[in-house]
Amino acid sequence: MRLYAFLFLISVPFITVIFPTQTSTSYVEMTPKKDMTLRAFTLCLQVATELSGEREIILFAYGKRDDELNVWREQNRGISLYLGESSNGVTFKVPDPGALHTHLCLTWDSTTGASTLFMNGRRSLTKVYKKGHTIPAGGKVILGQDPDNIEKMEAGFDANQSLVGEIFDVNLWDFVLSDSDILDLYSGKKVQRGNIFDWETTNLRVSGNTLVLKHQV
Repeated sequence: MRLYAFLFLISVPFITVIFPTQTSTSYVEMTPKKDMTLRAFTLCLQVATELSGEREIILFAYGKRDDELNVWREQNRGISLYLGESSNGVTFKVPDPGALHTHLCLTWDSTTGASTLFMNGRRSLTKVYKKGHTIPAGGKVILGQDPDNIEKMEAGFDANQSLVGEIFDVNLWDFVLSDSDILDLYSGKKVQRGNIFDWETTNLRVSGNTLVLKHQV
């Protein structure tokens, strides 16, 4: 008797956010699962954009009245992390994300100030930034725009800083993931989901000309 094994492939829907044009009104607000008082974190996301290096692009913004945790693609000079201010960040000189999906992770630990960037699973050098700092809770997380003042979001944003492209799989942990976990995450392997933001379950509030699409994985 012959035994036959059948492999059933299950197609899983995956949500992605698209900002098709440069605007001052399109953004997505994410709702955290828990308090965002942070003394360490790992932030991971996937992004694609065809904007070349002629201007800066906001990739992730968390703030109250000040910029508490912002990630930028700088104008012609890599990816930067800003904590507690908008003028003194730490910059990693890596290739700009392009039209193909780029997996980015940033880690930071207040105890040592150690900050590291991972691009498509590859680890950068470690830099020391904001040792002893604490990121406060009580703000809002925005994708697609830089809210200089969360309390005045209705006034609009600076279109010249907006993200034009696609972003998805945004996850945030309140601790530093291991290098192997980040590589596994990039490779599509099972890793503990973000305990502050889990893209698979996080509530998204969409505004403006923003598209939310479901892809089959």
